[in-house]
Amino acid sequence: MATTDFIAAIELGSSKISAIAGKKNSDGSIEVLAQARVEAPSFMHKGVVFNIDKAAAALTSVIGKLEEQLKASVAQVYVGMGGQSLHSLKSAVSRSVGDEESTVSQALVDALYDENRETPLADYVILDVVPQEFKVDHSLHADPVGVTGHHVTGQYLNLVARTQLKKNVEMAFAQANIKIADDLLVTAVAEAKAVLTQTEMRQGCALVDFGSDTTTVSVYKNNLLRHL
Repeated sequence: MATTDFIAAIELGSSKISAIAGKKNSDGSIEVLAQARVEAPSFMHKGVVFNIDKAAAALTSVIGKLEEQLKASVAQVYVGMGGQSLHSLKSAVSRSVGDEESTVSQALVDALYDENRETPLADYVILDVVPQEFKVDHSLHADPVGVTGHHVTGQYLNLVARTQLKKNVEMAFAQANIKIADDLLVTAVAEAKAVLTQTEMRQGCALVDFGSDTTTVSVYKNNLLRHL
């Protein structure tokens, strides 16, 4: 099996590290090809890696188990993480559309997003951003592109965690010589996409994940994550 035939993911939990590999079929379904887990109580606490050496050894072990089942090497993995410090933080960024009433462009919306993403937070890092609504002058819009006005404000929900949480995860994967695909994923967001229906997210619901050391609550309304 070629390494491009599947995707692999790892979740860092307080009691265990879980790994899975699968592929997406033509009908959109997911076929699980391999799965493995290792216990993690000696180096994880409340979702936080605090012993890099032991975490790296566990990651090497769980990837080895996956590769043994797949009969192929794992080139890179998607990584889901949580941790006690993970929470949502509201943010707003404003820009002038122009001296006269002008149309909001996609470039302006992208600039608002980038400015929010680069907001410095003392001892915290932004793991993910969920755009909420955009206020153009005095009206709210889900998509402001093409709307005319003088000022636009992007409202965002930043998912943040302590900088050390992310740093320790990256150090453990680097020491294990395992490449992380893309950015680190927030486990709670990935779970919601997997188990919640569009109706549930639109009408409003809370998703509760009971872990061994931490409990995470995600609140959805109008198809958007509103609180974590």
